[in-house]
Amino acid sequence: MTRPTEMTRSPHPRATPLAGLAATATLALLLAGCASPQPTFYTLTGAAGQAPANAPGNATTGTGAPATPYALEVSPVAVPEQVDRPQIVVTRGGGRVDILEASRWSAPLRTELTSTISRDLTRQLGAMDVYGLPRADGLAVYRVSTSVQRFESAPDEQAALSAVWSVRKVPGELVLTCRFTGTEPASGGIAGVVAAQRKLVDRLAEGIGNAIAASAASAQGTATPRCPN
Repeated sequence: MTRPTEMTRSPHPRATPLAGLAATATLALLLAGCASPQPTFYTLTGAAGQAPANAPGNATTGTGAPATPYALEVSPVAVPEQVDRPQIVVTRGGGRVDILEASRWSAPLRTELTSTISRDLTRQLGAMDVYGLPRADGLAVYRVSTSVQRFESAPDEQAALSAVWSVRKVPGELVLTCRFTGTEPASGGIAGVVAAQRKLVDRLAEGIGNAIAASAASAQGTATPRCPN
């Protein structure tokens, strides 16, 4: 009597699962090797300098009132579209620019600039920044508007910053519009050029603060606000 034909068995029944696991592990290693490295984030608000010795600072009176009889309104800074992106944009020779995926701002560049100017002014003048907040009637406010026209970063060469800024006292008729242009040497790669840009923004804010301080003094007949040299 003829026996039924037996089904052919694999000589190594566990070979296929092991091969699949090996292939999966190999694919995971390949994907890990191709994955982009985590970006490094930079900020303009770090490593802040100390307020001048004769600046009011952040002192307040016993009633909790601000140290100065006025407040600030630092409006969001306008930034050129070419650099208004999460990635840091650097310039090279021949008009070339590189958008660095691995080097990014910790916040949008316009936010970085606005926060730095606000921080510098509040430290220099001892005044509160009340932008977007209700304020007491009769409180004088200096409205600060800044438009950055050039924000150039060349690692191991220099950083350049150009901006037009204005200060308007409310209530009042004072409107002062000035221009800032500056460069700083930048060594040490991306970290160095970011530090150079930080110095430039600090210099910009210092000029704005001096104009506001002069305006406040002019109300007492002791100074006249003017654009920095």
